Amino acid sequence: MNVTLDQLRRVPLLADLGDEELSWLIEHGEYREFAVGETVAEQGAPADRMVIVLEGALEFRFEHNAEPLRIEAGDITGMLPFSRMTHFGGTAVARAPIRALFIYKTEFMPMLSAIPALAPRLVGLLTDRVRSFSEQELRREKLASLGKLAAGLAHELGNPASAAKRAAATLAESLAQLETLSARIGARIGADGMEQLLAYLSRLEPRPLAAMERADLEDELGRWLAAHHPANADEGGERSWADWAATWADAGASVEWLEGLRTLDPELATPEALPEVLSWLEASLRLRGQVQVVQDSTERISGLVRAVKSYTYMDQTPRQEVDVREGLDNTLAIFGHRLRKGVRLERDYDPALPKISAYGSELNQLWTNLIDNALDAMGSSGTLRVRAMREGEGVLVEIGDSGPGIPPELQARIFDPFFTTKEVGRGTGLGLETVRRIVEHHKGSIRVESQPGDTRFQVRLPVGG
Repeated sequence: MNVTLDQLRRVPLLADLGDEELSWLIEHGEYREFAVGETVAEQGAPADRMVIVLEGALEFRFEHNAEPLRIEAGDITGMLPFSRMTHFGGTAVARAPIRALFIYKTEFMPMLSAIPALAPRLVGLLTDRVRSFSEQELRREKLASLGKLAAGLAHELGNPASAAKRAAATLAESLAQLETLSARIGARIGADGMEQLLAYLSRLEPRPLAAMERADLEDELGRWLAAHHPANADEGGERSWADWAATWADAGASVEWLEGLRTLDPELATPEALPEVLSWLEASLRLRGQVQVVQDSTERISGLVRAVKSYTYMDQTPRQEVDVREGLDNTLAIFGHRLRKGVRLERDYDPALPKISAYGSELNQLWTNLIDNALDAMGSSGTLRVRAMREGEGVLVEIGDSGPGIPPELQARIFDPFFTTKEVGRGTGLGLETVRRIVEHHKGSIRVESQPGDTRFQVRLPVGG
């Protein structure tokens, strides 16, 4: 079957062309038919033809995007003149019987010479297609960023929430035990003795210890406690001397401090009283430790909520005075779970860094993309360097990593739309293009310096916006 002039005139872009011009397309094109389910174009295959869909419908499916692109009768798709596309980015499958005319790229220049009116029309079509695809990919990029944010928050909130839950679950038991021991020891040493004991307890202060130093301290405490409290640690057998020793070490106790109990009141040093005093002290310290865990954990959760609220600039106008250091720290808080996997973080902030007039949520998306790329480049180990300083009338922010670097031949292309060095399915090439757009929106500039072990993205932003 041959293509007719009437069929071509039903294509909006070709509707007003003359018979001679339409005939040229028929003569230099290749007519093709595809049944439902047949592949019209294969992902990864060379993009070598423009496809004029005369009848039917097809769908382009992209590996990294669940939403297909539907092409109907009257549309022109495939490789277009002036496009830099080299391979099909998706697979096109017929969803209704297809009748199409292929114009191969070897005919593009003769076609534009024979039909000059097509040049601006196809350029416009190409521009619309790039814009539409960019919008879809940018939405996907934002959803991907949201997914990373959610995953990061799940990790960051999970640890303190679990710690608070564990501590809260044992608080009631610890409190009941302390009340029983308080009544028992109070009856033995009286109110004055309890005041002395509480005052002595308040002199304990936790202190940082190296791992080996702490292990030695726990061994010493455990031996002393076993010698002076021969009964099982909690009389129920659930806590060992190691548990007791850990509680005392956390509180900052030493063997010398324990020996000092003897000087407070002779009654405290008797073989009958000392075990009860030690039990009461351990229960007090354990309860305080559990309360501290709940406080620290809830403060960590509250801090994360504040960071996320600031990160998204909730309840604020789009443009405001932005503290760049705070934005960087809030973004780093979201990536905390990845930083703890072996990546070392170095921060260097100018204490006199001025605030800048900016769109806060856009800047945080910029920092997110750059930090995420740096962490991806390093894998599970390396050094992430975040630097912010005043430079002339603006601010310089530098995100650096110790990854393998970007080859010199690729550095000039990394900000191009759809360019990516990641494997298929992991990157769309819009992360750094988004960064470039945000920087330009703020009338700033961005450059990259890279060699193996030292890659730096430098963002320069004006203070006034």
